[in-house]
Amino acid sequence: MDIPLNVDVYGPNGPIGHSTHIILNPITEEVTHVVVQEDFNNHAERLVPVEDIQESDTDMIRLTCNNIGLSRMEIFEKVEFMPTTLPVMEASAPTNGYNWPYIVAKNETRFVKIVNRHIPPYERGLRRGANVYASNGRIGQIDEVVVDRKTMHLTHLVLREGHLWGQKDIMIPVDEIENIEENNIYLKLDKKSVEALPTFPVHRHRQH
Repeated sequence: MDIPLNVDVYGPNGPIGHSTHIILNPITEEVTHVVVQEDFNNHAERLVPVEDIQESDTDMIRLTCNNIGLSRMEIFEKVEFMPTTLPVMEASAPTNGYNWPYIVAKNETRFVKIVNRHIPPYERGLRRGANVYASNGRIGQIDEVVVDRKTMHLTHLVLREGHLWGQKDIMIPVDEIENIEENNIYLKLDKKSVEALPTFPVHRHRQH
């Protein structure tokens, strides 16, 4: 089963959002959640268990829940603005003609943006566009993942666009992954070995 990133997400009655991240247990290589940004409700991002995916392909995901069910799921990312006091340097005018201007510090309260992500313990978020590195340098970016429908274990990463070899889709077996981070994925293979991997036909432009 393909779980694509940055594609439209549908409920039983039509579109309800789009996918932004996949949540992965890097030890067991099990995909546990897909993050869906709602088309409503201030575009909140929600953690959707993979059990709620009814079907998916390379350009869409369909859930068993509707927009109301989605709105009841756990928030993935919460943004807060915390007040903080920062020194602000200002120039002061001289008191007489014989003194040079000098700098004084004044305290000013400003609000700092803090982003809290609710990722289950020991798991990691994986986003579309995360860099993929061979053992000898960057080769492209991730577009989607492929999982075993029965176990929900990750089987392949898919490089569809923005990689070294043009238009062909490259599917990288999970056994060739050295390490996974949210923004970077590191492979055991070098660039030449990645280029030699077999490619697979991937369905496109499905009509919904």
